[in-house]
Amino acid sequence: MAKIKCLESTTVTSQLTGPFSLTVRSTDQLAFVVEYGEDFQVTLAMNALYYPLQEGLARLRGLDAAVATRVGWQHLAAYLDWAGSASWTAAIRGTTERLEIRAVALDYEQDQGGLWITGNADLQGTWSAAQGIDFSVMSGTTVATLDGTPGLPGFIAPAVAVMGENPVPLKGMARVGTWLCGQDRLPLVTFDASVAMDLERVYLAIAGMFLGDTFTWQEFLGGWEALFQDAVCTVRVRTGTYTLALVPSEQAYQENLRYYAQLSRYFCKQEEDYQHPRKRTSWWHDLMPSH
Repeated sequence: MAKIKCLESTTVTSQLTGPFSLTVRSTDQLAFVVEYGEDFQVTLAMNALYYPLQEGLARLRGLDAAVATRVGWQHLAAYLDWAGSASWTAAIRGTTERLEIRAVALDYEQDQGGLWITGNADLQGTWSAAQGIDFSVMSGTTVATLDGTPGLPGFIAPAVAVMGENPVPLKGMARVGTWLCGQDRLPLVTFDASVAMDLERVYLAIAGMFLGDTFTWQEFLGGWEALFQDAVCTVRVRTGTYTLALVPSEQAYQENLRYYAQLSRYFCKQEEDYQHPRKRTSWWHDLMPSH
């Protein structure tokens, strides 16, 4: 019988909360539920970014008349960060939460089909769009690492496409797994979750105002002022459930297939939204497990 358990030396720590103890356990699963409260929250006031952007363009002489491109936008944002704009640095870097689980004991016998250990993160909370507009200018990413081996990148996203000032549910997920081959202790598992301003979404939102025509940085600045005046977006992760489990290889395979399908649907939908921002549909079904 496979068993997973905490040792006296086992520690679970979070950057946003103090140390905490195990919440749910069974012989083949450990689960830690973190209540973040107000600690895991990112609020983006777009108006606070306008004046540093305006000043940055003024310092870069001649740039205001140049064509505003997506690549140029990435460089301009990096310049504002480098130039010491606190509001831009905070917006670009956002907030990152790391949960660490150290020194977990494993007790198992390898059966014919093999045995896997998996790590999962399930994040729940609320997401509100910028005030007065029906899309988000934020994005979230997640990744789980099992004893130095990272899993596929996950995501944090609102559960619906059209939003307003009233918050909507969000969903965040991450997954990692590895085949067990004689290991009797798991040194370290980490779960990282980050939320920050999405530069690509911001650029495409403004570019959409010009209906495919080229535009200058001065016109980009005018589009920002028109589109984002008084706009505020808030992302709040309220709870995180972090799970370590011992599962048969076939079960791990099926769970991985479902996770890959969720990632594929989500990231394909993201690309469709970038190409056709006015034809967005609900993401809710993309975020829910497929059976």
